[in-house]
Amino acid sequence: MRAIHYSIRYVIVLIMISLLYLSMAFLFHQAVQFPVIITLPIIVTCAERMWVLLDWIGPVVGTMNRKKQEHERKLIIEYLLENSLRYSSPLVIAAICGKKRMSLHVVARLLRKTDIVLRSSVGYLLVLLPFTSFEQAPVALKRLITRGLPISGVFMTDVRMLQDLVEEQKTNDNGEATGTTVQDLRRICLRTFDEKVEAIKSSSVRADIPPIFSLFQSDTSETLFSQLKLLNSSAPEIDALPAEKAESNTIDSR
Repeated sequence: MRAIHYSIRYVIVLIMISLLYLSMAFLFHQAVQFPVIITLPIIVTCAERMWVLLDWIGPVVGTMNRKKQEHERKLIIEYLLENSLRYSSPLVIAAICGKKRMSLHVVARLLRKTDIVLRSSVGYLLVLLPFTSFEQAPVALKRLITRGLPISGVFMTDVRMLQDLVEEQKTNDNGEATGTTVQDLRRICLRTFDEKVEAIKSSSVRADIPPIFSLFQSDTSETLFSQLKLLNSSAPEIDALPAEKAESNTIDSR
């Protein structure tokens, strides 16, 4: 099927370039040059390869095919959320706020093959960790931080946390809790990530060790790595992930 699509696209581009050349030759009263006709397939091949290259660059830099990216991002997030709800499998979603734009491929190489890295419409990176509990996720995220990537902060959430937030919001709006859909979970997740990342970007405080924050938990202001270094007392007031000894032992053991 993919070869058929490639062939159709190639023929369409070849016809368009051929018509363009013939129209230009007719307009300027020039004879059709046979060598030019010969080189047209080569030009079409180069144009088609450039098309593929732009398709590949789009998700990396986040500037091409925004509508297609948005559609694919929705499908991937909702698919993983649906699987998590249906099979009761853990799923962690993390937002990585960078000091500057980071490549998807660089981040993906530092994670497991089952993890998925996407770019949000705002520009930060989304990391989806299927079959990973909320306690296990910081192990993978710490790998990104220790590799010296330009990260200013990381936010984490899981499906249970998103469900609680959606149900609470619906109860406040309607007076009663209604069914929660994957679309509700995706929307509340991305909207809250956008707000938290914006808070990080607008803050003038910069920690030496990028903190990992829980998205909705607010019982402590310590980061996961507080045993290594505490945040500045003037750090932005954002809900942070509790630093538990069990998590610390898990990280050290790996």
